[in-house]
Amino acid sequence: MRTLLLDNSFYPVQIISWQKAILLLFTGRAEVVDHYEDDLNIQTVNANFPRPKILRLFNRHHTNQFVKFSRQNVFLRDNYTCQYCGERHSYQELTFDHVIPQCRGGKTSWTNIVTCCRLCNGQKGSKLPSEFKYKLKSEPRIPDWHPSMCLKLKQGDPEEWFNWFIRPEVDKLSA
Repeated sequence: MRTLLLDNSFYPVQIISWQKAILLLFTGRAEVVDHYEDDLNIQTVNANFPRPKILRLFNRHHTNQFVKFSRQNVFLRDNYTCQYCGERHSYQELTFDHVIPQCRGGKTSWTNIVTCCRLCNGQKGSKLPSEFKYKLKSEPRIPDWHPSMCLKLKQGDPEEWFNWFIRPEVDKLSA
């Protein structure tokens, strides 16, 4: 069972396990906003607690000021869309492509990597963008969002969680 964690201003920051949620509660770092309405409570020797569905931290939640470079974050930045043909694909059908190929001095960085489908990646090979039949849909860039904004809601997560997001997006490709 998972728990949605909000910061002190009620902004969603993370989805955590019920064990971590209980730890935050018992150490006085969070409060329950909502709990699950079932009979599967957490029992201790002296008490019985409803399982927390949504928690709010008392203190400000600090996040890193940079976005970690990873395959998942590149796909999120590019909306799971091949930056050459423009088609949207599932995670399994995607690769990432060096815009300037490594064999021509291209680096593995935010500004040289784009999401690419397997077909386009095979056709492009070690060509430069000017030598390839497709033009980039958008220039690769360092994202201006933080990965904590991309909480992955799964099938079966509580409907109430959707109400806490400014742009409620469910990544149906990873569900």
